[in-house]
Amino acid sequence: MSKFLYTTALSFYTLFIYLAALMGNQKAKKWKNGRQDIFKKLSKAFANNSAPVLWVHCASLGEFGQGRPVIGALKSKTKNLKVLLTFFSPSGYEVRQNYAYADWVFYLPADSKKNAAQFISIVKPQQVIFVKYEFWYYYLTTLQAQKIPTYLVSAVFRSNQIFFKWYGGLFRKMLFCFDAIFVQNKKSLALVQQLNYSAVHLAGDTRLDRVLQVKNQAQKFPILETFCTNTYNIVAGSTWLPGEAILVDVLKAFPDSKLIIAPHQIDKKHLLEIEKLFKFTESIRYSKIENTTSLANISVLLIDNIGMLNSIYAYANVAYIGGGFGAGIHNILEAAVFEIPVFFGSNHHKFQEAKDLISEGVGFEINNSKEVIKHIQAFQKTEISAVIQDNARLYFQKHGGASSMIVGHLEKKNQQGQ
Repeated sequence: MSKFLYTTALSFYTLFIYLAALMGNQKAKKWKNGRQDIFKKLSKAFANNSAPVLWVHCASLGEFGQGRPVIGALKSKTKNLKVLLTFFSPSGYEVRQNYAYADWVFYLPADSKKNAAQFISIVKPQQVIFVKYEFWYYYLTTLQAQKIPTYLVSAVFRSNQIFFKWYGGLFRKMLFCFDAIFVQNKKSLALVQQLNYSAVHLAGDTRLDRVLQVKNQAQKFPILETFCTNTYNIVAGSTWLPGEAILVDVLKAFPDSKLIIAPHQIDKKHLLEIEKLFKFTESIRYSKIENTTSLANISVLLIDNIGMLNSIYAYANVAYIGGGFGAGIHNILEAAVFEIPVFFGSNHHKFQEAKDLISEGVGFEINNSKEVIKHIQAFQKTEISAVIQDNARLYFQKHGGASSMIVGHLEKKNQQGQ
């Protein structure tokens, strides 16, 4: 791909977003409006800054989850360090614009030679971290030209990506703009090494460090303590309608169980759809609970807020994670860290953690309710449940520590550069 084609493709993408915004698409509106007067906002924010700046860029909320442990570790170890966090997508910015460890949170201006030069001249980053899939030609080449240390973390590569095609020269050039690349698996390591890029390191997935931290700091919820006592509990997180429909027959097969559903979207329409699915039994929204005595005959608890889910898995005997019947699974590590079996749909092949958990006997691909029912019947046998628990514990013990490795490397580079 040539620079001309790259720039043209970006121009068409931006035009498409603007047209979608004009037609009322809310996500496109946020993308467009969030970048309005962006350089004036940046100039004002950085006008009086004299502290060293770490710039971390994430595409969206999922990638932020992989950059977050590294941000926290560097922030706590480096005196006076300030963090600029940028997002490409509204789904990241809208949720994390008030992230405590970031001194500034902005949308990333569209990639162009002019924008990249202006952005970097205002921010003056001392170090830069891109997370997982982010490759922007003008930003990366400008950073390289100015000799600003730039790193790619939690990267995953596949042989069908453009980097490994005959026409992928521009993207291969982007890879060589990074001072170091930290990958999640051995296959990615081998692919990058085939390009004669030597500064690639097998670090693993930084999210494991984050979910271990969350587990140790999990909140307690008195309502859930009461709801889940002396029952077999199924927690369904980040769900969409196809997965929720599967859970109907599962609950019918295990009528004495409790089901907690934390849907990915908590708008009124979706909550009503879920309640209609489970009209054969008693359900209640979390926000409607007045006292725990009202929970006695409730089988389905709907979590109609954001922020509880990663602690709710502590109450589960088994978890289902949504997204696998659509664009791709959501965070399965948040559930697996509590040493329970985790179900998800078939669209998981781009997710290394899904492959890992399946191979360890902790993750289970499901396609219908019959498969879920069969698995749960097996899990209810104590010896099988104990094996899954041990496998999950060993997995996190073996694969944790990616953040420490990355931070150690960056600190070493800093010392060498001083």
